[in-house]
Amino acid sequence: MSYGVPVLILKEGTQRSTGRDALRANIMAARVLSEILKTSLGPRGLDKMLVDSFGDVTVTNDGVTIVKEMEVNHPAAKLLVEVAKAQDAEVGDGTTTAVVLAGALLEKAEFLLDQNIHPTVIMEGYSAALHKAVEILDNVARQVSPNDDELLKRLIKTSISSKYIGSGATLEKLTDLILEAAKAVAEPTENGGFNVRLDNVKIEKKKGESLTDSVLVKGTVLDKEVVHPGMPRRVEGAKIALLDAPLEIKKPEISAKINITSPEQMRAFLEEETKLLKEMVDKIAETGANVVICQKGIDDVAQHFLAKRGILAVRRVKRSDMEKLERATGGRIVTSIRDLKPEDLGEAALVEERKVGNDKMVFIEGVKNAKSVTILLRGANDIILDEAERSINDALHVLRNVMKD
Repeated sequence: MSYGVPVLILKEGTQRSTGRDALRANIMAARVLSEILKTSLGPRGLDKMLVDSFGDVTVTNDGVTIVKEMEVNHPAAKLLVEVAKAQDAEVGDGTTTAVVLAGALLEKAEFLLDQNIHPTVIMEGYSAALHKAVEILDNVARQVSPNDDELLKRLIKTSISSKYIGSGATLEKLTDLILEAAKAVAEPTENGGFNVRLDNVKIEKKKGESLTDSVLVKGTVLDKEVVHPGMPRRVEGAKIALLDAPLEIKKPEISAKINITSPEQMRAFLEEETKLLKEMVDKIAETGANVVICQKGIDDVAQHFLAKRGILAVRRVKRSDMEKLERATGGRIVTSIRDLKPEDLGEAALVEERKVGNDKMVFIEGVKNAKSVTILLRGANDIILDEAERSINDALHVLRNVMKD
């Protein structure tokens, strides 16, 4: 056996801390994160201004948004970030409270460590306290009726009172909007509660006017405009084709060259392209569709033929919006125009292009499945709109959790 030969287990330059020093360093890192969030808690909580590496500014007091934007590096503090993310994923609100509570528990744990109490014993005590706290909460909790609008409004106001929107006429307006949206999509369950599917509530933001001018639309709003000036801007009794296929001529998958030696060949080539696009439009029209919502592109020639047929068309619609429309209208997203059948069409009482601010948007109202709504948020700038959206999402999650039981 040889002695004096160093054995490297960790890579060179690695720092290692153990014992009380490691415990205190980890507790301190987590407490610092907790202290940062503490000042944003409650009705007197202040917003945080976060500037990322690209110079983009976020102003918020939403706990999970703050910790996501902070780019935390310390491993112990990262655990608290995961606490906030888990709280947001499971409950949808209370992320700041979870982090602040965790910081307070660590502060008390540090005091117990100074008295030479082993961490395992402290954890057992906290575990017992958790079970006792849940037991007490179950005893003091009261049953909430999903039909008690006044109590539900108080719950919404509790959730958003610490936010930018949580005061004055804006608070009252958005409280009514949130409650109306949640009740519109709520479906009764066997246990007497309601299942509030939040993916049936779409939040669409548009700059201009103020938050008090926000409205609830019983249907879906697309931040798109009709693709051709010759198309109708209003269609009543809409039969909607939902296409996940381009109304364009596909390019060949392999590189190819075509030698054209005369104008007649060029004309024949263009006429064949036009013929293919016309056949696509004719196929859509044969099914009885008078509205086309396309996830992909629509060729200029196809737009012309659709306009001649009096069909309203919208292109480059997001997949998430397509899925919402599928649920709302009762239609089916079709990936090939050749497979489109009349039974695949969705239905809506009205599809209309309207001007909102300086832009045009497409409103789809009176849908087959009334359990689909859109909150159209108005506001002076993107920062206000983003914070209002986060606040509304928190309040909707609160209602979902309360109405579930």
